[in-house]
Amino acid sequence: MFPLKILIVSDGRPGHEKQSRAVVQALAGLTPVEQALVKVPLPSLKSVAASALRYLAGSGTRGWPAADLVIGTGTGTHLPMLTYRRGHPHARVVTCMLPDPLLRNRFDLCLVPRHDRPSERSNIFLTSGPACMQGVCRKKDRQRGLILVGGVDEKSHHWHTETLISQVETVVSRCRDVTWVIASSPRTPADTEAGLEDLAGAHEKVSFFPAEKTQPGWIERQYAASGRVWVTADSVSMLYEALSAGCSVGVLPVKWKKKNNKFQQGIDGLVAGHLVVPFDLWAAGRLPMPRGTCLDEAGRCAREILKRWWPERLP
Repeated sequence: MFPLKILIVSDGRPGHEKQSRAVVQALAGLTPVEQALVKVPLPSLKSVAASALRYLAGSGTRGWPAADLVIGTGTGTHLPMLTYRRGHPHARVVTCMLPDPLLRNRFDLCLVPRHDRPSERSNIFLTSGPACMQGVCRKKDRQRGLILVGGVDEKSHHWHTETLISQVETVVSRCRDVTWVIASSPRTPADTEAGLEDLAGAHEKVSFFPAEKTQPGWIERQYAASGRVWVTADSVSMLYEALSAGCSVGVLPVKWKKKNNKFQQGIDGLVAGHLVVPFDLWAAGRLPMPRGTCLDEAGRCAREILKRWWPERLP
């Protein structure tokens, strides 16, 4: 069987590229693939205007490799992908997000997290959170734990350092037999990082790693080694990555600015499905940490792609 030729279109944002690569990795586990990567600029007034002109002219992707499937994540990838398809009408174009309404019908398939609440369409496939690399779903070491801390996002939530530090202190104090690794993110404020460093210094089995001191692949190694993981609710991608790695997952709350926050609704669905535990219920002794579940949304997406267009490639 000839390899399925896949072109990944990246805007350079690691989180976006990881989603696309997760689906491609899952496809590679089902059928032979040959993949290539092209990069486009992050969206700006200038780049969006240029992309729109190239789309209208049907040009701008000359030199891109031939592909059966084009996949990308991020609004900056959308017009370039659709422009490519104008010159390669046989290619299937897939995005791992909900596109702008004006472009939505032009994609062959949109892999959309359920919390985005899209209208039902034949080209929309709902997922439980973003597609993530399938982790190492072997039995985890319950004596190793990971705490992942997000940070400030002025649009979505309020950030309270003292509350967060208190929650983390509760987790590590109640689980003194666990060796904990705490990691911050690029959004974590300096005072939060200082508080986490002080907390780690006060506990023998706790280490703190600021985001700037971690390398690519570090977080995946932590997922593979950790039996239990706590994630702040604003860190949506890390929450689903931990679930995809088969970790037992708890959620540290944030105060959302909108009452009906879509991310919290997604978390509520995970709680209802006994996939994660909220901090308040765990701290009150009303719910234990859940068993680790290997969420495989990238695999579901890959199988849906093959089922639609290349069913003969399904195992």
